[in-house]
Amino acid sequence: MTLVANNRPHQIRYRRGQTVYFEGDPALSLFKVETGLVRIAKLTPKGRVLTVRHVLPGDYFGEEAFNGMLRDHQVEALTDATLSSLDPNGINVENLQSVTRSLSDQLQRVMAYEYHLQIGDLRQRVARYLMQLAATPLGGIDEQGHPFVRATHELIAEGTSSTRESVSKIVTELRSENLVQSGYRRITLLNVAILEQLSEATDLDDKD
Repeated sequence: MTLVANNRPHQIRYRRGQTVYFEGDPALSLFKVETGLVRIAKLTPKGRVLTVRHVLPGDYFGEEAFNGMLRDHQVEALTDATLSSLDPNGINVENLQSVTRSLSDQLQRVMAYEYHLQIGDLRQRVARYLMQLAATPLGGIDEQGHPFVRATHELIAEGTSSTRESVSKIVTELRSENLVQSGYRRITLLNVAILEQLSEATDLDDKD
């Protein structure tokens, strides 16, 4: 990304689980994810954390800075991550288009994500979310060629609008059917084909 001369990006490294900023903080900078995976989340009045969107390498976030607003979400690094901090007032028109395209792409993903939260029961939503996370920097491939996700049950609950207890029950069911293998902060997808079938729900069911 080419910036005007007085706006050199400043790179900052974050560790997994580290907060980039909190809701209500002054919005002074725009950010770009260089490496890693970042989550934008919202804290409900009851204290629950809900995932709003995932920000992938190459994505921008912190767009409130264009209006000089306060942050309206909290942001957390889900993996070790490198972010570029940018002054929104120093971005030229050409590069502003790059930011706009990035935010547009993210909006499309958010719309698909919100739609998927409404489709199927929790079992289907968990399977779908695991498949989605496997394609992000939270995912990987083990020695046997199985994809895995570095995620806790709490993180999955926050991403499926559920509770940790309900997610733990679903993961136990999937494990008993040899569809997944779970360990500390890691869920291995043993049968991707069946999980894909399960994730392709079309019926509207009540959420747990």
